[in-house]
Amino acid sequence: MGNAATLSCQFELEKASLYSVRWYFESEEFYRYVPKESPPARTFPVSGITVDSSQSDATSVTLRGVTRDLTGQFQCEVSEDAPLFHTDIRQARMQVVELPKQDPQMQLEKTHITTLDNFRAVCTVGTSFPPANITWFINSKKIHRSPYQRITYRSFEGTPTFSSLDMYPHSQVLQDIYQTMPPFQTSLTVMCEISILHIYTKSAQQLIIVSDLVTTISPNLLGLDGSNNRRKGPNGDPDNSALTDNGSARASTIWWTIVVATVVLSLGVLDTRMHHW
Repeated sequence: MGNAATLSCQFELEKASLYSVRWYFESEEFYRYVPKESPPARTFPVSGITVDSSQSDATSVTLRGVTRDLTGQFQCEVSEDAPLFHTDIRQARMQVVELPKQDPQMQLEKTHITTLDNFRAVCTVGTSFPPANITWFINSKKIHRSPYQRITYRSFEGTPTFSSLDMYPHSQVLQDIYQTMPPFQTSLTVMCEISILHIYTKSAQQLIIVSDLVTTISPNLLGLDGSNNRRKGPNGDPDNSALTDNGSARASTIWWTIVVATVVLSLGVLDTRMHHW
């Protein structure tokens, strides 16, 4: 959109003479070339069409500053001169593309996940005509729609084009990637590729850090949080000994020892009294 477009009409008349070449856009004539007239070229007003007469002749016509409204069928009609006036016509479709004024943008719902988490990515690209295609990739693997790989796409006239990708941990693509990952921590490269016909291609990408599940367990779930309620060892460090015979476990053992001793002593006293009677 905004560029010049040159339309070409090539023909062979053999021994006949050229009478005229006429150009039409959606059945409306906008340019005519008749060699016997002076001047030979003539233009006709058609909305959205501006002919560059200095760059137009019998075999081509150049349009300046084309707009997206000129997407459609163009016809070239060639006629022989007298006496036969044989006429033939050919047509072709022209697509005028409006490119986005902004680069594509990607947003991630999560930037850190475990292998059991799902995640969501959103890609947007500015207004274009025709609407842009958006294709998703993870670690260079193309993502297709499936129950565990959900893709949405929205495009409305005059608004940015939108696509979202929802990935679930049971996705086959993620499972294949996770199985080949090194232990503990690595990353996923999420990319959306934008294309419009064969003339526009851009992409946006971001990283998601993936942690092994075991590295994400909070220390306090294992009693290893080192809080101030715990007894400190000789070197001043917390005595994180929930899984050893120390700390609260040792206190619990002492309490049970006292209970058992009390019960035994009570039974001994009762036995003595029964013997007395």
